[in-house]
Amino acid sequence: MTLYKTNHHLVQQLEEQLAKFDLTLGRWCVLVALKSSGRAMVPSEISDDLAVTRANISNLLNSLEKAGRIQRNFDPSNRRRILVSLTPEGHEIILQVWPVYEQTITQNVGNKLSREEQNQLATLLKKLV
Repeated sequence: MTLYKTNHHLVQQLEEQLAKFDLTLGRWCVLVALKSSGRAMVPSEISDDLAVTRANISNLLNSLEKAGRIQRNFDPSNRRRILVSLTPEGHEIILQVWPVYEQTITQNVGNKLSREEQNQLATLLKKLV
C-alpha cells in the first residue's frame, strides 16, 4: 500500500503541474520517450517503452497530434509503418515543462531523501521493473 500511496501522491502532484501546459502525465511521457530516443518511433515502440496498451498510445498520439506537438508520417522505407516524431512545438514544450517537472519531483522526493537514499530508491525500483 505504501508504494501505491506514494505513486498516487506523486502522480497527483505531477498532473496538477502538467495541466498548466495542457498535458497529462501520459502525454508528457510520450513526449519524453520521443525526445529520449532521439529519433522517430513507431507507435508500438512507444507503447512498449511506456508499458501501456496500443489503444492508450493511439489516444495519446491523437491528442498530441491535435495539439501540434507530434507528427505522424509514413515510413519512407515501408509505407505500411507510421513514424511518430516531435514537432518544433513538441521540442519547445519539453524545454518549458522540464524545469517544472524536475521541481515537482524534487519537492516530493529530493527534499525528503538524501542523495544516497535517492540512489538506493532508484536501484530498488529498477529491480522491480
